[in-house]
Amino acid sequence: MKRCVGAGLLALACALLTGGGAFAEIAVTDANIITGLDISNSIDLDEIELELAGMAGAIRDPRVLKAIQRGGHHKIGFAVFAWHHGRFPQVVSWMAIESAEDALAASRSIEARRLVNVELEGREQVEWYVGRFTDLSEAIDHAGEMLRDAPFAADRAIINIVGNGDDNVGEDAGAARDRFVERGGTINGLVLGDDPAMVDYYRQQVIGGRGAFAMAIADAPSMVDAFVRKFIGDIVAAAEGAGIRRHQR
Repeated sequence: MKRCVGAGLLALACALLTGGGAFAEIAVTDANIITGLDISNSIDLDEIELELAGMAGAIRDPRVLKAIQRGGHHKIGFAVFAWHHGRFPQVVSWMAIESAEDALAASRSIEARRLVNVELEGREQVEWYVGRFTDLSEAIDHAGEMLRDAPFAADRAIINIVGNGDDNVGEDAGAARDRFVERGGTINGLVLGDDPAMVDYYRQQVIGGRGAFAMAIADAPSMVDAFVRKFIGDIVAAAEGAGIRRHQR
């Protein structure tokens, strides 16, 4: 994604201008991947627990780490947030994953979350509001903002949106999707449940960009495997994209 590459070049320039002290701190990843977990009123409490458990199990799965280590930089940028309409509770802050220890740390951060969690934001207490409107467009825009501010330079910027309801707040998701895709990013969808109409909605209004796809998660036992396949797909797509660029040069 051009903006991600530009951010990396800007960071490099700053390091050189300040004498190179920050150079070692600049990280380059094969892809910056951010996942948004639906906690709106289209999701019940059990489904929220499944989202968190599925994410935690997937990111520490050896198959995901194996895919990461096959990349050119052997690492990915990783972040997770929850979404509804309004606030966006952070589940995992931006971190680089390149080892089993990194993956375990990310997994533990996810497992530590609760359905109604209170976190300090300045002096205000902010709750996870379960049962709010399903604002897909705002979730996509928020993910795009987080990717712009990511502390890692990357060639690929990928959003994974997890949910099971259509956008019911103002602008439909398609406009936000188009804005992000125009900047070179990719949005994938994981639909909770086996409703063909909702999968089709995600295909028409949510996903977009190079290699984008939507998949349904029909039941709890398949949750971890679905997330594993999703992350591996993201990582492989990033590696293939880098290979195409090298060939074009």
